[in-house]
Amino acid sequence: MGKGIPDKFTLTLAGAADLDLDEIRIKEIPQINAAIKEVPQINSAIKEIAPISMAITQLPTIKLDLAVKELPKIDMDIGLKPTRVSMPMNTHVCLKVLGLKLLDLSLCGENMVILEPYVPRRAELGCR
Repeated sequence: MGKGIPDKFTLTLAGAADLDLDEIRIKEIPQINAAIKEVPQINSAIKEIAPISMAITQLPTIKLDLAVKELPKIDMDIGLKPTRVSMPMNTHVCLKVLGLKLLDLSLCGENMVILEPYVPRRAELGCR
């Protein structure tokens, strides 16, 4: 460095120092009083709200692929149980010419409707 100031400093200490500070005791701590005498008034107010503008400039493109890959199987059986319906019948047919009765036919009995599972008869099989 400069003239007369050494560049390296070497300090060597040996031995021990005892200042006899082991026997220091605090007998009493003085009382400390602290208080807040006045709280300053804080005024906070929003004087003006800056206008906020929001707009959607571009909608994203949504690609939707929808397909039915397999329709569920639906089994449905609609029908009537084998049933027999009876209806009473009374039919009267009369043929008159110039007020003269030529034919008078009266039929009475019972009509029937039978609902049963369809089984083709032998006569029906020959028509196909």
